Amino acid sequence: MTSGKKPFNKIISTIILSLILFFIYGCDTTETTNGTVSLSFNSGSSLQKITDNTIELTKVKILMRDVKLKMEDGESENENGDDDSYMIKVGPFVVNLNLGGMTTDFIVANIPTGYYEAVKFKIHQIQGSEIPPDPEFKEGEDNSKRYSVIVEGLFNSEPFIYKSKKPAKQHIEFDPPIFVEENGDINLTIKVDPYSWFYKDYVLLNPSDPANENDIDNNIKESFKEAYKDDDQNGKED
Repeated sequence: MTSGKKPFNKIISTIILSLILFFIYGCDTTETTNGTVSLSFNSGSSLQKITDNTIELTKVKILMRDVKLKMEDGESENENGDDDSYMIKVGPFVVNLNLGGMTTDFIVANIPTGYYEAVKFKIHQIQGSEIPPDPEFKEGEDNSKRYSVIVEGLFNSEPFIYKSKKPAKQHIEFDPPIFVEENGDINLTIKVDPYSWFYKDYVLLNPSDPANENDIDNNIKESFKEAYKDDDQNGKED
């Protein structure tokens, strides 16, 4: 009788072991609940119309790094060590603004589902020890010639190239917060008008005049103020 129980006991043990393995490994194979988020810029050109084309921009390049989305307070535990922000691109990398009124896509990333209240990023001045992703952001071996923003265009029909050396941290809040759904897709657009960089107190600033450098750099820093959901990527808030 003892020998007859052994095969039965072996079968029971095998079944129990299979159930244990199912619960251990089966629970770990759930589908991802992250959402796909893309980020874009929309560049306006209202100043060009106001000033009757006395300034025309042909190229705008921004050096960026450390792009993060900040989760709404209490929604998630911190994974990056700083206020529930999820890093979606480190960089540095270059964003070439589309000046024709179309959005410029520059990031696609997967992030956890939930509500997000802000986007954060750095306008980055290339450092002497870094290899720039675009050689125009660094001139020779002179550490004083390291740039964060490069603009080309015409001022009163004369060509100019303006290069900003100023770094800046940006924090733009969503109003209302943006919800990223499980396995969903969403596009967020940051609005900026590069023409406004060359305007102060209803007067155009000549980008070739060194006396205007501080005002232009401050305008660049303060121009990233609005971000919103824009799934059809037409540059307008949904």
